[in-house]
Parts: sequence; structure tokens; C-alpha cells
Amino acid sequence: MADEMVLVIFSSSIESEMMDALQAAGMESYTKLVGVQGVGTSSDPRLDSHVWPGTNTMYLICVDSDRKERVLQAVRQMKDIHGEEGVKAFVLPVTSTI
Repeated sequence: MADEMVLVIFSSSIESEMMDALQAAGMESYTKLVGVQGVGTSSDPRLDSHVWPGTNTMYLICVDSDRKERVLQAVRQMKDIHGEEGVKAFVLPVTSTI
């Protein structure tokens, strides 16, 4: 069973690079949400409007603790490269699955 869920939100414009980085880090399965809109603290809003164009993509990745560190390192590297685009990860506990 996966121990934790890494929730990764990033500009849809860098999805190809993010996917490559996460797969290289050992991501095998995930849930993808497209067209995610929001306002963060480190990038312009992405509200899919004429004033604030663009959207985000979100990956929900359940991982064990070993793989979590590799996934987070890949996100850190992408944030270093594309920080102005908005890259963020959150780690949530997984208490059970059905």
C-alpha cells in the first residue's frame, strides 16, 4: 500500500517536461486532472480567461516513502527550471485505500 500521496500542480505549458521528470523518478501510476484553475503565491493566476490566461495540470501520485523522495526531487528540479511558471507539490498521508 502507498504511504503518501504527492499532489503536484504546475503550468500546463510544461507538462511534457514534468511527465518526463516524474517518470524518470519512478512514477508509475497517477491520476491527472487537466484545466485546473487557481491563484498561487509564486506565479501569475491561471484562470483560463482573457485577463489571466492559461491553466494548470494536477497529478495525484500515491507512493511509498522511498519513491516519494525521488518524486519530490524531480519536482524541485522542475521548480528550479520553471519556477516562474508555478510548480508546487504537497504531500498528504494515505490512511487507507479501497
